[in-house]
Amino acid sequence: MRKKLGRSINLVKQDAPPSPSGQLVFERQFPAGNEAKNEVLEELLDALQSSGAISGETEQVRMRLCLDEGLVNAVMHGSRHDATKTVSVRAWVSAENWSILIEDQGQGFRDEDLPDPEAPENLLEESGRGVHLMRNMMDSVNYWRGGRSLLLSRKRNTSA
Repeated sequence: MRKKLGRSINLVKQDAPPSPSGQLVFERQFPAGNEAKNEVLEELLDALQSSGAISGETEQVRMRLCLDEGLVNAVMHGSRHDATKTVSVRAWVSAENWSILIEDQGQGFRDEDLPDPEAPENLLEESGRGVHLMRNMMDSVNYWRGGRSLLLSRKRNTSA
């Protein structure tokens, strides 16, 4: 049986995630087969920082890691680097929190199929820790559309 680690994620069966509250501060769609992921990540972090959603170097480093994992999973595992498929990213900021919606055109996944990154046989693997990392860095991690839509939410850091 797979041990649950960190905060839980919810794999929701409904067709579409709810619309997050707050102001839409970022929206971008890019081909899954090119290097646009890094550019999108930088633009997303700039938008979050400019809107005051994240502040301070420590918070920015944490969010860079977490958001990069979400984008990598959408490009690599979801769309399988297929340039004919796209990944879309949207970000909302409210007074209380911020939310990121990452959607890919892949096959999706089942949470119970993810290997335990802390199992002895997985400790030396080069990948397989992204969802675990997101679970521990975000306040809310929810998957929709069978794992093809990821909604990440975090309370705003009010201490600068």
